[in-house]
Amino acid sequence: MEFTGTVVRKSFAAGSKSEHSAVFLTTGACDYKLERVDGNPFHDPELEKLVGKRVEVTGQLLAGHTLRIGSFAILE
Repeated sequence: MEFTGTVVRKSFAAGSKSEHSAVFLTTGACDYKLERVDGNPFHDPELEKLVGKRVEVTGQLLAGHTLRIGSFAILE
C-alpha cells in the first residue's frame, strides 16, 4: 500500500497509561502512527528526521491506525 502525506509529531493514546509522543503520517483523510519494519516502535530517530516533511511511504496497516513502513521517499 502507498500513502502520501505530511509527517507530524503528536500524542498517541491520549488519556491512557500508554500515552506517548509519536510520529504520524497525516494524509488529509486519516492519520497513521508510523513504525519502520526494523525500527523501535516507541522512538525511531530515522522517523523523527521526517517530521515536517511531505513523504510517500510504502507499507502495511496494522490494527487500523499504525502504518508499518518498509520504504519512504521525501517529496520536495
